[in-house]
Amino acid sequence: MNQNVSSFDAAANSYDEEFTLSEIGKRQRERVFYWLEKSKALSSVKNIFEVNCGTGHDAERFHNKGYNVVATDVSIAMIKVSKAARNKGIYFYQRNINEIAIDDNVGHSDFVFSNFGGLNCLSETELISFFNELALKQKPRDRLAVVIMPNYCVVEDFYLLLKGKFSQIGRRNSKDFVEVDVNGEKVKTFYHSPRRVKKSLDNYYKVQLVKPIAHFLPPSYLEPFFKKNLWLLNWLSFLERTFGSVSVLANNADHYIIIAERR
Repeated sequence: MNQNVSSFDAAANSYDEEFTLSEIGKRQRERVFYWLEKSKALSSVKNIFEVNCGTGHDAERFHNKGYNVVATDVSIAMIKVSKAARNKGIYFYQRNINEIAIDDNVGHSDFVFSNFGGLNCLSETELISFFNELALKQKPRDRLAVVIMPNYCVVEDFYLLLKGKFSQIGRRNSKDFVEVDVNGEKVKTFYHSPRRVKKSLDNYYKVQLVKPIAHFLPPSYLEPFFKKNLWLLNWLSFLERTFGSVSVLANNADHYIIIAERR
């Protein structure tokens, strides 16, 4: 399973500035935590295992709410930033996603979390294997919450249309990977529809919730424009809060969240 290690290493030092603390990134993250709270997915949870934790922002948020958190990332540089910037009570360490199945910390947790497209580094076949292997570590009634990029994004395609980039419209809808620029590095990215992911989970999990994350909110790479036009971003954020509970919109959002329970 190729996780583009060097590419994410290159992004580590600027990731918080360019996404985590960006105006778009903050609004997208609030939608993720809105659904975690609204669904009560964290009720009775004590121990959280995070996959693809990046710079540890979510891990620290969970820790501050009283959860025991173990957080992993494929990038050594991301883990280095996390250890330096986050609470020392969080256990951060480097772990490739294909090693999760042999990681005992998964079995010691009761909630597995992966945010903002970490699992889009996996092909459909690899994603099925990941869920199946993860299930062997999780116990019945343990939960899983993942935030994934679908194979179509209406806001992205509207932007590409306005920019006259007609050849790029619908670029997500590919059975193969798409090369996405991350700090000048090309990252192989696979886009997965909610239907495919639900099917991948079917063997061991019961899906409890599928919701859009940023159907109206734009992709983060449009930050420079929207930072200068916060009124427009605030209006789109209002639309997200007002209509973002419609599950079918997950099919064409920038991201979507799936919450499932181990059978």
